[in-house]
Amino acid sequence: MRQSTKILAVAAALALAFVACQTTREVADIGGQGGSEPNLASGGAELERAEDGIWLRVSSPRPEAGSYEYPTADMVIGDLPHPDVVVGDEDDSEVFTLWGFVFNQPQDCTDATCDADDLGPTPAQGAVFHIDATIASTMTIEFEGGVTFGEAAPNGVVLSNPMGAEVHVAIAPHGKALTGQDLQGQLNLAIGNTTLWWAGAFPPP
Repeated sequence: MRQSTKILAVAAALALAFVACQTTREVADIGGQGGSEPNLASGGAELERAEDGIWLRVSSPRPEAGSYEYPTADMVIGDLPHPDVVVGDEDDSEVFTLWGFVFNQPQDCTDATCDADDLGPTPAQGAVFHIDATIASTMTIEFEGGVTFGEAAPNGVVLSNPMGAEVHVAIAPHGKALTGQDLQGQLNLAIGNTTLWWAGAFPPP
């Protein structure tokens, strides 16, 4: 009898641990630059939610060099200067970064839409995270990265509601891959605005 009780207790503990670690998986399209049609990648973005954070994966065709609108260096977001943006040729590698916009309390977004007005210490608690970066030399661009529960974004807001947040992803173009410190700037700095990004959105569950 004692052995059976012990086995049942272990099984219950394992079941609770499994529930605690369960994740949900969601898929979204990556729209054309600035939200235009057609999509850059239908079903190209994947979001996994768990109590301890979120994980993002994005895979899409690489936008053809010179075929889209490029930002300028003065479109940097923040105080650090961005290197000059050079339009790549067909055979040049180009830099792209992935950003996650997390609105912890989407029900409090203004005008029932979560956007730039809801970033920072607002009722919606919108945070912006640098998820990943790539030097794209192939026909496909891929990103992967996550944010842990309690992690603070540069704007000071932390991820506090991974299971219920509204999450947007945006791919930003940085032009032809440069070298040295300029390349590091391309890989790590935000640039542009919503009219220049390829983006997707995951509504709250």
